[in-house]
Amino acid sequence: MRSSCPPLLVFTDLDGCLLDHFSYSYADALPALDELKTSEIPLILTSSKTFAELAELSTELEVSAPFIVENGAGVILPDGYFSTAAEGLVRFNGCRLKSFGPGHSGIIKILHQIRDDNGFRFSGFSDMSVTEIADLTGLSEARAGLARKRLFTEPILWQDSEIKWQAFSSLLADSGLSHLRGGRFVHITGGGDKGIALNWLRDCYKNRAGEMPKVMALGDSDNDIGMLEQADYPVIVRSPVHAPPVVTARTAVIFTQKTGPAGWNDAVLERLQKFRNSRK
Repeated sequence: MRSSCPPLLVFTDLDGCLLDHFSYSYADALPALDELKTSEIPLILTSSKTFAELAELSTELEVSAPFIVENGAGVILPDGYFSTAAEGLVRFNGCRLKSFGPGHSGIIKILHQIRDDNGFRFSGFSDMSVTEIADLTGLSEARAGLARKRLFTEPILWQDSEIKWQAFSSLLADSGLSHLRGGRFVHITGGGDKGIALNWLRDCYKNRAGEMPKVMALGDSDNDIGMLEQADYPVIVRSPVHAPPVVTARTAVIFTQKTGPAGWNDAVLERLQKFRNSRK
């Protein structure tokens, strides 16, 4: 249980940001990770990854803060993290879960119906074996298995034309679904995004202490735009494989000079130093 509100929250995407795009290593970010722990600043993992993946990574990183799964479709709170429970939470695997849309099975049913009716060519994680997901992502088979355990969203690999993509997008919208482009896949979702989840969680911190914390957010892809646009300190981490997302934020967006976790590390350390100086 936490009784006070931290002055700063750090929300971060993972692949291509805290984790290297190719190796998934966070070694270059260790100095900033250590500084966050020393400063008791919550690091909120905010990713397209699943509960199973983020639970494992949180343990590995020794992060005890809440985390945001599947591009903002759900927020996971450690049990008892807030003294006053937020509304709309359900118990899940020893934690509390806040969801912003329908479950995975409902999305799959709609997706497959659209594909069957129109002959679109795409493959989702539910169509793939663990080995196929590992081959596409570069993950180990163990971690690919965790990535396949979806609660809310379905990553797909689009294998059809751009013209058919436009038709597919319209049918998704007509069915109440939407899509987010990530670094490797298109993520089909039924509700929520990283920005919505960020605001909900920031309000939880405010409600426990009456003070609104400042937010730093770091991302590199289009599916990070919602999160970056809600942050007080938005940071775009340069990618080695794609152009940066276009973000219209309320404050100036910072672009890292380095890519991946090295750029992430520099940006976090710089913000922490500025934050300390501003509070002297």
